[in-house]
Amino acid sequence: MEGKGKGKKVIAYLIGKASIKKLFEAILLDYKVFAPKLKDGFISYDWVRSFADLPLGYRNYEGPGFYSLERVDGGYFTYTHPIDSFKKLLRPPEEVLMVVRKGENGIVFEESLEPLEKVAIFDIRSCDLDAMKVLDKVYMDSNHPDAHYSVRRKDLFIVGVNCSYATQTCFCSYMSAGPHIREGYDLCLTELEDAFLVEVGTEKGMQVLNTLELVEAKEEHLEKKKELEEEVKRMMQKGVDTHGLKEKLYANMDIENFQDVGKRCLACTSCTQVCPTCFCFDIVEKNSLDGDTSERVRLWDSCFSPSFATVHKYNLRESVASRYRQWMMHKFAYWLDQFGSFGCVGCGRCITWCPVGIDIREEVNYVANAQSLRD
Repeated sequence: MEGKGKGKKVIAYLIGKASIKKLFEAILLDYKVFAPKLKDGFISYDWVRSFADLPLGYRNYEGPGFYSLERVDGGYFTYTHPIDSFKKLLRPPEEVLMVVRKGENGIVFEESLEPLEKVAIFDIRSCDLDAMKVLDKVYMDSNHPDAHYSVRRKDLFIVGVNCSYATQTCFCSYMSAGPHIREGYDLCLTELEDAFLVEVGTEKGMQVLNTLELVEAKEEHLEKKKELEEEVKRMMQKGVDTHGLKEKLYANMDIENFQDVGKRCLACTSCTQVCPTCFCFDIVEKNSLDGDTSERVRLWDSCFSPSFATVHKYNLRESVASRYRQWMMHKFAYWLDQFGSFGCVGCGRCITWCPVGIDIREEVNYVANAQSLRD
């Protein structure tokens, strides 16, 4: 069916539960597929070669510093998101930017910029797709776009999946980043009781979908999707009050408000490594032993690292409390000034993978209300 949705037509069809495998295999014919995969007791993003590689029928349970996984009866996409994010595809943890070689006529500079094969992300959730929009602003929507990110992002085929479940650490609805996808996809799947609702976002998506037997979706199916979204929202009982948040945080930036979390935080950088929007990096030179070549390499870095804010041997943020403040303020205040949106999408990974169980929701709400608590 065609309907109106956020200023554009919504084109939606139904496919049978058994057809989801056919859809995946149709995508696999033309694309190299990056998707959630079960490995070593965790669901993480990886390259997949068959439908059987997907972690269908598993459910993840998460809490502050806690993660577990088990098989459940009924359903395909019964989990939320992988433990890591798509970021490692578009911004690898380590990538060579340039190679310098000794040539016959002097030094030769070679930019290391190779286009990927045709790539599809299959089963990306709303929080991660929103995070991709955030990274697009950082790396592409500027006067100096990042060529390495852009070449991977270009022509990326995206199949989104709407969540039917939320863990204790999910709070995407509070950050207006979910739990259901609004835009940015070629195809978007919603798992209903007896079928999949498939929404088409692009002509490329329609071309793939045309390989299957399709039934037009009815208004009742879209209504069922809305009911499912509201049900998932109700599962998220803990979040962040974003009303006037930036101003509240700026008003309470006194480091004393961060001393308690600074004592608990290990500055291990785990939160920034799993975050889908953190983009801090370092540049190092890797020289060959014979001195003939040198690689300029970009690595993931973190504002929690002791050396991150070191300038002329002096560390501008020696205390862990000051590093935590930098991270929180960037996500919930500075980012709004820079890019017009929050730098947090409420995926909750930083809560799950904090070894001491620090909950960013509690810390943000505490600092935002610090003045009223003192009064």
